[in-house]
Amino acid sequence: MALIREIPDTDLAPGFGGEPMVQSFLVPLPRGRSGRVWITTADALAVPGFGRPWVATRLSELRAELGPREFNRALSAGLQLRAETAPALALAA
Repeated sequence: MALIREIPDTDLAPGFGGEPMVQSFLVPLPRGRSGRVWITTADALAVPGFGRPWVATRLSELRAELGPREFNRALSAGLQLRAETAPALALAA
């Protein structure tokens, strides 16, 4: 899964549920679109070995759980990951 890490930008906080410090990644979607997945920096720091492989694993689990169509919708809206072992969805505002 291709993930493009974004540069942290506190001006984007409204798109991340008001969180000013997040780790975010763009994810290519079908038909030339892209989605976004993010995790608060505090949660990312709680994940041993946080990085692209961890995010890709969580996304693969969620895709299997949700199915491709719903998964792509969630990414289009902004998908929040959490440090817990069972991934949790939250759509960005």
